[in-house]
Amino acid sequence: MKYFNLLTCIHKKPDYSEHKQTVRQVLGNNAHIKGTMDKLELLSSSLSRRYEAKQLANANVHHKTAAESTTRTTMKQTNEQVHNYNELSASEKFDLLKAATQGPASSAASYDGYYTLQSLNVHNYNELSASEKFDLVKAGIQSPASPAASYDGYYTLQSLNVMKCEELFERMKNSSVLIMDCRSSKDYELSHLTYNYSFNVPEELITPGMSAGKLQDKLGNGSKVLWSARSVKDQVVLLDWNTKDNKPSPSSPIGILLDILQNWDPDVMYRSPIKILQGGYEFFIMLYPTLCTNPSVQAPQQNSIDFDLIDDIEYPSIHDITMKDEISGQSYTSSPGSSSMARPLIFAASPAHAPPSVDRTSKMAAVKSYELKQKPIVELAKEQDQLMEKAHVNDEQLKEASQKLDSIFGKNKQSPDKKSITATEKELLYYIMQLESEALDYKTENDRLLDEIEKYKSFKQEQEDVLTPNEKEVLEQTTRQIEHKIQERQKLNEQLEREKQQRDQQLAMAIARFPRQSIDNKDDDEICKPKIPLFDRSVKPPMSSMTTSSSSTYIMDRQRDFSPIPGAMERGLTGLKNLGNTCYMNSIIQCLSNTPQLTEYCITDKYKNYISRSNKTKGHIVEEVAALIKVLWNGNYKCVASKDLRYVMGQYQQIFRGIEQQDSHEFLTILMDWLHSDLQTLNVPEKPRDNITPSEKAWLEFTKAKESLILHLFYGQIKSTVKCVECNKESATYESFSNLSLELPSNSNVCYLNQCMDMYFSGERIHGWNCPNCKKKRDAVKKLDISKLPPVLVIHLKRFYADSDIIGNSYKKKQNYVRFPLENLDMTPYIAKSELRSVTPKTYQLYGVSNHYGSMESGHYTAFCKSGNYGRWFKFDDQVVTPLDTSNVVSSGAYILFYTWLPPIQITENNNNTN
Repeated sequence: MKYFNLLTCIHKKPDYSEHKQTVRQVLGNNAHIKGTMDKLELLSSSLSRRYEAKQLANANVHHKTAAESTTRTTMKQTNEQVHNYNELSASEKFDLLKAATQGPASSAASYDGYYTLQSLNVHNYNELSASEKFDLVKAGIQSPASPAASYDGYYTLQSLNVMKCEELFERMKNSSVLIMDCRSSKDYELSHLTYNYSFNVPEELITPGMSAGKLQDKLGNGSKVLWSARSVKDQVVLLDWNTKDNKPSPSSPIGILLDILQNWDPDVMYRSPIKILQGGYEFFIMLYPTLCTNPSVQAPQQNSIDFDLIDDIEYPSIHDITMKDEISGQSYTSSPGSSSMARPLIFAASPAHAPPSVDRTSKMAAVKSYELKQKPIVELAKEQDQLMEKAHVNDEQLKEASQKLDSIFGKNKQSPDKKSITATEKELLYYIMQLESEALDYKTENDRLLDEIEKYKSFKQEQEDVLTPNEKEVLEQTTRQIEHKIQERQKLNEQLEREKQQRDQQLAMAIARFPRQSIDNKDDDEICKPKIPLFDRSVKPPMSSMTTSSSSTYIMDRQRDFSPIPGAMERGLTGLKNLGNTCYMNSIIQCLSNTPQLTEYCITDKYKNYISRSNKTKGHIVEEVAALIKVLWNGNYKCVASKDLRYVMGQYQQIFRGIEQQDSHEFLTILMDWLHSDLQTLNVPEKPRDNITPSEKAWLEFTKAKESLILHLFYGQIKSTVKCVECNKESATYESFSNLSLELPSNSNVCYLNQCMDMYFSGERIHGWNCPNCKKKRDAVKKLDISKLPPVLVIHLKRFYADSDIIGNSYKKKQNYVRFPLENLDMTPYIAKSELRSVTPKTYQLYGVSNHYGSMESGHYTAFCKSGNYGRWFKFDDQVVTPLDTSNVVSSGAYILFYTWLPPIQITENNNNTN
């Protein structure tokens, strides 16, 4: 109540309107305040109940020390006191259970804990939420390691009755699970699992009061055979469209079927408790689309909620929209999952005039306080040592490479003839570009350490009253040592910058003096020359098979020229040759190759069933990409060439024909559109336009009722909301995307990915908007949100920009050091209300980075990819593939980021054997 009284006083202040935005930044908007108050009320109530539970638990522990008979009497009394146990939270129940099961690891003690578990109504476990169940299960499996205790934990774990999609996928591999799909027969025919032991128990056949025998009589012959397998399979799993709970509604088809199998199937002894697939078919189809007959199937129509109305209104108040100018001055902290070097230290300053929180009578308290005060400076010193060591190694490598470059330039100056730059010389130039980029990153980190020292010195002044003179001296000495090292490094960085400028001049002269030529020393004309496709006549099928084939067009496999370098390699770790300046292409292909769902789709030839021959590229692009990915994953070559892919792409886009350097983002965007077009053959059943949301209407217009695996993996949807500042009328449009292009701050050398996200998704004022309600031009606010999240989220950092100071098309590059998380990128703050209702995961993991080094005139691309097969990061630098330390993934060279919420898939030779 005091909090709301304070808000009222603030709102009544005469200058409130001038400082409204500042107040909102500090206190949050109305929705945030309401959510906070609700959480506080729940927390207060939970704490009150938890203290009561603690008292019961303590009393229980006290009585446990008595004799066995007394213990059982006490447990009976305790059970009478907690007859409302199911109303407690999971943490409160955990406290009681932990106290009840404490004691010697004997059979009696274990049995006593098991008896208590049952007497506390844990048999009604299904009434708890998922998080409460998980906490309670942990309590069960952490009980003493005796047979009774183990059974106790196992029983509690099995009572969850929920199976994740990942676990189901693993069980499908060895055919140990029987899956009953209780959606309607119509929905099942539209799309279902391609698993031999999966069948439909139609919801229209499932009625309350049935026995298992009666239900079996109503099934078709094929379903009856599989129905009888429920007694021999290790696990039986039920699924519908999107049930997520372990205790579905008793009136729902899946709830009735579960009751029939558990209580009215007396002739069958199940090998394990029946499970429900978490998230249902909707969740499974998002994780494993290639294991479903029609991955593009839409959710069954639900008429209980007017989603159209909810979708229309995104922001009830225009003041709920965060504007770009509001966030421009904000400071940002790193997101979870960032590398240690990218996470600034936090110094918690004490309140002014606060009394020392040190017990001078306690030596241990004094030592502990000193250690806490010393910790930040110790961490800074450790981080500095690691940084200096890496920077020194980089300096030595850069020095050695520069000497080689000077030697090359010296020889060329003495030669009157113009000689082309050799492959070795070009690789040396690319190597120097990467070392220079790393040196710039170390310089940025060194500057950050200096800022941290200044923060620490300010913090230390506030803590002087709790430090002894000796402690002060030690900390000051450590601080001076760090400052001295930083200053020495700054001097060295200035020298390195001068050397870099000299190298840039030499490089510019070399480019102007020597003609560029491809790595494999072929003339430009020969590279761009159209090739006559070669066909392997030995694989030509008989005429009968061609005439009876169900496919509309038969395309013979063409022999391709990969120019491979033989050598046994781990699967997926084959490099790509640089064909002149094709590093931009190599970088993107390696990132796509490390997208497991796409790779599995290619190497198992599943894509061949969905090729379109009626589009612009006639399926040729996906054929070349699939052929190249297959070679990268056969494990027989150190490196191969992408000649055929470049040639075919050059036939449809002229900029990819020659050996000129191109933009990897432009290449990726075009390639995604072509791959989608080549595979856009999945027919989507159209719904009545009156029963779908505006977002779904826009999606249907974009896809033309035909979708593809590329669409399902990489494409999302942006909602653009425009709101009138006068009448609050809101209008929305939708646009599909395959990647997000984020602006980088122009006034900061270091920024965070969430800062770029905030800038992109914040509101901006527009003038002269034709308000449909006011019937005149008005000022309005435009805001972007994500209305459909893709499983693979590609983020492009816009580093190149047009230089307005130079006449003509001159571009410069932003060298911002963007700190981005390797794990747990949370997209929740940026999604529309319609997407919030979906079961789609909102948290992403990084698995690929396309890097750019150098400038617009002369640059080089590489890729950092985390292999799903090996769980490690690798660096793909054209034909060279090397392991990469996780701490080196974040760099100022990052250009395109590949995130996913899909689980990793092991790419093996038998990927297709999941039936």
